[in-house]
Amino acid sequence: MRLKFIALALSFFICAGAANLVSNGDMEYGDGGWYLWNNPDGPAVVESVISGEGLGENGTNGARVIVKKAPNPIWGLQLQAPKWLADTTVYKLSFKAKGNGILKAVIQGVGPDWREKESGSWELAKDWKEYSMPFLADQKGYGLNNINFQLGFIKDTVFIDNVVVEPLGTAFDTVWYNEASSRIDKFRKQDFNLKAKAGDTVRIELVQHEFPFGTALALNVKQDSVEKWYRKTAAKYFWHGVNENIFKWPDYEPKKGDIKKKEMQEYVNFAKENGWGLRAHTIMWGHQGYGFDKHWSIQGSCKDLEKNIKARIDRDLKEYKGKVAEYDVWNEPFHEPFLFNKCGWQILDSAFIWAHRTDPDAKLYINEYNVVSAGETDRYYALVKGMLDRGIPVHGVGVQCHFQNRSVIPALVKERLDKLASLGLLIKVTELDFGSESSGLGMSEERQAELYKTFVTSAFSHPAVNGILLWGFWDYRHWVKDGGIIDGKGRAKPAADTLYNLWHKTWTTNLQGVANQSGEVRFRGFPGKYKITVGNKEEFVYCRMGKIECGK
Repeated sequence: MRLKFIALALSFFICAGAANLVSNGDMEYGDGGWYLWNNPDGPAVVESVISGEGLGENGTNGARVIVKKAPNPIWGLQLQAPKWLADTTVYKLSFKAKGNGILKAVIQGVGPDWREKESGSWELAKDWKEYSMPFLADQKGYGLNNINFQLGFIKDTVFIDNVVVEPLGTAFDTVWYNEASSRIDKFRKQDFNLKAKAGDTVRIELVQHEFPFGTALALNVKQDSVEKWYRKTAAKYFWHGVNENIFKWPDYEPKKGDIKKKEMQEYVNFAKENGWGLRAHTIMWGHQGYGFDKHWSIQGSCKDLEKNIKARIDRDLKEYKGKVAEYDVWNEPFHEPFLFNKCGWQILDSAFIWAHRTDPDAKLYINEYNVVSAGETDRYYALVKGMLDRGIPVHGVGVQCHFQNRSVIPALVKERLDKLASLGLLIKVTELDFGSESSGLGMSEERQAELYKTFVTSAFSHPAVNGILLWGFWDYRHWVKDGGIIDGKGRAKPAADTLYNLWHKTWTTNLQGVANQSGEVRFRGFPGKYKITVGNKEEFVYCRMGKIECGK
């Protein structure tokens, strides 16, 4: 069954009297159907009891797993729930747990399609708590939407009990998505005044939205014909940008003092020449792949590490002050925690404090994945909320939105954005794409276009979102094989046409008015840069959100 638009009501409705679809979810009938999988290629050292008396909540049966040594890779220790019969619909997973560390719940397919369909992760408490997440069972049948609890981030002991899967209703509520146009008109447009001579006929054409819509860029210094085409194509579809790799510390300064200023300056120049906003990605990233583990900045003691980070921030934010509008200060903090495990989480706070002191005008973002495209929202919320409670100057929440092969479910997108919006910060979609590094795009070009339209419409209609960036646009400079909206030969895929038409035909302002006796032309439109034509005379003005009068 092909799901074109699947949406879920904000208030999730559990069908009255719905039974738990997971047999023995409370483990009162022994360990039947439960299995602890320990990857033989890099096993954890564990002690486990499944369905132990007194191990569950309130003295009932439950599971206890003691992790003495973490698995390699980290996902290699899984408590797998009994299989269950699914329809192609939306369900709610809930369970009780307590312990020390991070517990991740995953909905996963079966071989050869082992893809992660949905996930959530939570920092456990010492007392029993209930955790939950909605998910789409995108295959109909028995054992095709398996539930497993990944235990690699557990620090010592975890207890799990009362695992329940319940349907959230067979009728999908598409109201929220279907009302996107009215929300866009309400939240993204406003009334403006233009000055003109009384009686003049004025043509008003939006040429560039104020709302940032952009892409990651992979610029080359060499200005050959391919590079010129790449830049021209970027300028056609987008008006906001972020560097893909060059500002990552191991790329920007591979050896101490060997700084790639010339390469980074290409992005600054390109943004200025095209009137783009520019964000820099990223000051810090604890990733240990790509040889980053050998970078000179993280060698030595924790004192050395903090000294290096502060020096980098002081130097580079002074260098780009007034040129870069916003920064990813820390990328993927809870998915790449190596530096925090080594030196403590206080360095996250310090990085933001140092960055704000160096450039008080820059917007400082934290950036993570699986927090809108998947269900790890609660953990992200808790991390950022803690920073705000401590008075840390974090200004924006970056949500990466690598959907891989997941469906876009507008009401789940809404629920997750609503949760993050309650922090009161800017939300920016920083790295939007579909497909995966391992399997490529993995869908038709028409399906890719459909998913882009559904997500971008959902995000643009949500009032807390302050920008959307694709993580690349051309197949030959994209981390996902065939993942761009432009193919390797320069052909625009349906997704490119879809996105272009949304911004330039659907969400646009193009009208004509006559100046009244006070010399005003009043109109309602999208904030942005406008071409104003009176007779044969043209000029450009800016009509900005929050200001009634348009001007230069």
